[in-house]
Amino acid sequence: MTTRQVARAGLALSHRIIDLAGPRLHLNLGRLGRPIEEIQKMDDGMTADNRLAQVSPPAKKYLGGSMNRVIRIVSRLGEVRATVEDDFHHFRVVVQHDGQRVVRAFSDAPRSPFTLCPAAGARLSELVGQPLTTQLTALTEKIDARNQCTHQFDLACLSVAMAARGEGQRRYHAVVHDSRDRYTLATLDRDGERVLEWEMEGDTIVAPYPFCGRTIGSGFTGFVSRELKHEEAEAALVLRRAVFINAGRGISEWVDTLPHAMVTGGCWVQQPEQHQNALRNKGSTLDFTGRVDELTMDDEAWLDWTEPG
Repeated sequence: MTTRQVARAGLALSHRIIDLAGPRLHLNLGRLGRPIEEIQKMDDGMTADNRLAQVSPPAKKYLGGSMNRVIRIVSRLGEVRATVEDDFHHFRVVVQHDGQRVVRAFSDAPRSPFTLCPAAGARLSELVGQPLTTQLTALTEKIDARNQCTHQFDLACLSVAMAARGEGQRRYHAVVHDSRDRYTLATLDRDGERVLEWEMEGDTIVAPYPFCGRTIGSGFTGFVSRELKHEEAEAALVLRRAVFINAGRGISEWVDTLPHAMVTGGCWVQQPEQHQNALRNKGSTLDFTGRVDELTMDDEAWLDWTEPG
């Protein structure tokens, strides 16, 4: 049995435990009631470094490779399917629509960092009734992203944008290279073509223009929304997310010692109401350095569907 298969077998058992536990683990599904302005401020203010600052993680190990994240989206008449897989996550999302608005949205979680992550997919129902648009931030202005699974919600927003463009396919491959200091290189390919390459110092993009001197924290979402075309803004937000999650690379052994999710407010499972029910899926972090082709490999048949999901 491969490392990948062992990880998934453990997650399947964890998800079964959630099902047997019953309603207790599905309490507090309601919105937290924060104003949208406050939500956006929290999102922009959360940097890759301070997500874990409250619990003093150890120094990151230098792994000598890179964090890889692949997103694939397929749009057909009335339905879009999207999948994301990286070192820490593997999610699938289906968005169904009538050509104008979302009529259904749901997800699956083959691999996740916490046992409660699959349950967060139920939050995607808030997308129902939203108009199709290529502007990703139009959805985050209406829906409390902090009360969603970050990655499932990202996928759903990308799916809505893809539906607005029509039928077709898209593939993103984000890479954040390991570094021994604060300097690193983050790249994004879209459909096999390099569209972004950021030289970074910490959370600040050093080059190129128009990003140079910009932090990917506070104000970044507003900047790309105002200054970039929709597809350029989408690409920037996809790469930004990859840089954010790269903060977890090199500390997986330490994270596995934590009993449950931390209270960071970063997503639904990290809210005070349910973080203790979000148990850590130990051993769920993988490293795809040198084997990028394996990312989303198990989604081939799922992405080539004949009947609606």
